[in-house]
Amino acid sequence: MQIPKDLAIYLKEAKEFNKEDFTKTFDIESYDFLKKNHILIESVKEDDNCLKKLFEVHNVHKVNKVKYLSLIMSEECPFRCSYCIHFANSKHYYNKEKMMSFDTAKLSIDNYILLLINKGERDFYINFGGGEPLLNYATISKLLPYIKECEKRYGIHIKIGINTNLALLTEEIAKRLISYNVEIAASLDGTRAGNDKVRLTKDLQGTYDLIIKGFTLLSDLGHPLDGFAMTVTEENLSEVNTDIIDWAYSLGMTEIRIDIDVVGIVKTPIREIINKLIYVRKYADKKGISVIGFWSRPAENLGLIPEQEDIGFCGGERGNSICVTPSGDVLPCGYSNYQMGAATEILEISKNKRYQALLSNRNLERSAEKCKRCPIFGFCRGGCLITREANGEFSEKESSMCELYVEMTKEIIFQQIET
Repeated sequence: MQIPKDLAIYLKEAKEFNKEDFTKTFDIESYDFLKKNHILIESVKEDDNCLKKLFEVHNVHKVNKVKYLSLIMSEECPFRCSYCIHFANSKHYYNKEKMMSFDTAKLSIDNYILLLINKGERDFYINFGGGEPLLNYATISKLLPYIKECEKRYGIHIKIGINTNLALLTEEIAKRLISYNVEIAASLDGTRAGNDKVRLTKDLQGTYDLIIKGFTLLSDLGHPLDGFAMTVTEENLSEVNTDIIDWAYSLGMTEIRIDIDVVGIVKTPIREIINKLIYVRKYADKKGISVIGFWSRPAENLGLIPEQEDIGFCGGERGNSICVTPSGDVLPCGYSNYQMGAATEILEISKNKRYQALLSNRNLERSAEKCKRCPIFGFCRGGCLITREANGEFSEKESSMCELYVEMTKEIIFQQIET
């Protein structure tokens, strides 16, 4: 998205203007272009009406919007990260079942596949998560050939992914995952100095060497990771710098996900966080590395066509994902406490009152005028469900994250139009 520099400056300074004045200063083509890309709106009322209609189109009563299945293979983890979202909000810690059985996983997979086949889908995605899923590698190892068997049986394609901290990755495990084309996603919270401030073992030792060992193993096997996810708190924010970008570049990586802790309070001024993220993002861009996070989601959504695609903050918020716990409970997200039935009831998810309530709440009627007055309302959809669950509606944490999302969206837009 490129526009003349004088128009970019004008958009930065102006808050409101009418079509007539704008087209006198610039031209009608620029106005239409900016309106098409959702940078300009003619009136708040018109925008609200449009959002309401689109919500009704994409959230028909008793519709099945499920696309993805996540299996929490283990409620345990060898790490004790200071910010851990899995245990910070959810009640998983108290679950009696700590490891998912083969039978529970198989039942979930069978019902998920039939659920999507019944609505004509041919592409599927199954993720192994946790906790640390490799603590239950024995079950994962049995599920991999079963998933391939399902592909042949139904004539479908199933993409498989796993989110792991890599600490338990061995050559044997890595080779088996690779042989089944499992997409491996890992986390690293910065260089050694940053990572070892927040990402710790049970005895509070740093985990950097353990994680890097996993990165190296995959690279030696010819399957290097193309990126990683990074969580930022007050403790390691100072280590978010160009060093981690240079390291990723040296390994040929193309994407780094940097997320601000979505549950805990980060007292650092939002403007300071924004300046750091934008600086690192620009630096990474020059090296061909994409830096993204939840803070970039609203701006990314601006590039979608709302009339054709349901826009939301994440798969859980849109009703696209279902997550099954070792106990067989169904949640919209692995970090949530919002139960939507059981694995035995997946085929009836569209009739589940809790699932329908999740979808109906997407219009954000709960928020009265607060969200509706927000300039990114239609592309944020209320932000992270877990932030709200863990801290309550309109808490200090949610307000600070709202500010981050709004201001980062503006910065990203200006960065794009000035390029």
